[in-house]
Amino acid sequence: MKKFFIRGGVILGWITLIFCTLYWPKWKVIPYDRNTINIFAWGDILEPSIVSDFEKETGIKINLSYYSSNEELLVKIKATRGEGYDLIIPSDDAVHSLIKEELLKPINKEKLPFFDSINPNLRGHFYDPQNTYSIPFEWEIFGFGIDKEYFENRPFTSSWGLVFDPEFVDYKITMENDPMDATNFAAIYLYNSLSPLDAEKAETIRQLLMEQKRWVAAYANFRGDYFLATRNVAVVVASSSYILRTKKLFSFVDFVVPQEGTFITIENLCIPKPSEKEDLVYRFINYLYTPKSVAAHFETYSFFPATLQAIDSLNIDESTKKIIFSSPEDFKKYHFFKNLLPPKETRDLWVEIKTKSY
Repeated sequence: MKKFFIRGGVILGWITLIFCTLYWPKWKVIPYDRNTINIFAWGDILEPSIVSDFEKETGIKINLSYYSSNEELLVKIKATRGEGYDLIIPSDDAVHSLIKEELLKPINKEKLPFFDSINPNLRGHFYDPQNTYSIPFEWEIFGFGIDKEYFENRPFTSSWGLVFDPEFVDYKITMENDPMDATNFAAIYLYNSLSPLDAEKAETIRQLLMEQKRWVAAYANFRGDYFLATRNVAVVVASSSYILRTKKLFSFVDFVVPQEGTFITIENLCIPKPSEKEDLVYRFINYLYTPKSVAAHFETYSFFPATLQAIDSLNIDESTKKIIFSSPEDFKKYHFFKNLLPPKETRDLWVEIKTKSY
């Protein structure tokens, strides 16, 4: 009986903790402060100096809380129905989920004088075709961080073969530590297609990823740039923001876009339906798109800005500028990630790969 009560107490404690975690944002804004905006964001997307300057110039307080994945964002917003938040910054597919759940307010574009300066390539995508509920804020693509000095006297091609072709790879790499990402990369390399995989294609991708492990030094979403900077690898598969930050510090680092095509993520500003502070939120949004803010955000985080009106104020090289000003034809080669296999198959594949030893 004693063990029963102890176990029951432990279970009750965990339930209470989870409940508080989900509903804390809803509670913590009480008492209601009319002059405060509650923002739920990635930890590395809002430049602190810009937030501070906005507060000083307007007297409006910014209350920030953070999430580490779109899944975490979705769980909390769905659990609270968005109450307690005035502005969130979801990625493309998460926007789609929030729209389907009817958790977002329509955007009043008349209150956004900068809107027409947003890169046309970033508007009108599957997750919000008319940008009714979302404003593109920043974006990035996936590609290769390379040690360009390593390849000075070696064959080089800007292809996914750089990380998949056993006839070419005689060096160590780091690979994204995400099974969905990995299957998408492999599908573009093998089939130049992101159609759902049949059994034969799934098996071919499995064999490719198993073979690739021979030259993978690490599977890393966030530390690939470290492996490159310390010259433990010659190539890393990573998002552009991580590599561009490293490129500023190390002259031998460069960022390369795969010629077959690659993948894009777009971070968006959205207003949860329960927010009653739209006047303050629109003031903050407009502040984020000023040239001063755009330059500061790019300097700190190296995400590509959504607006084109401040590009000339940025300290960027020609290769980076070429990506930002990608033609509509080039932009068609930037794909959104898709689930090409059922989730369980994807997880099982990754477990098999990660536990494989040579």
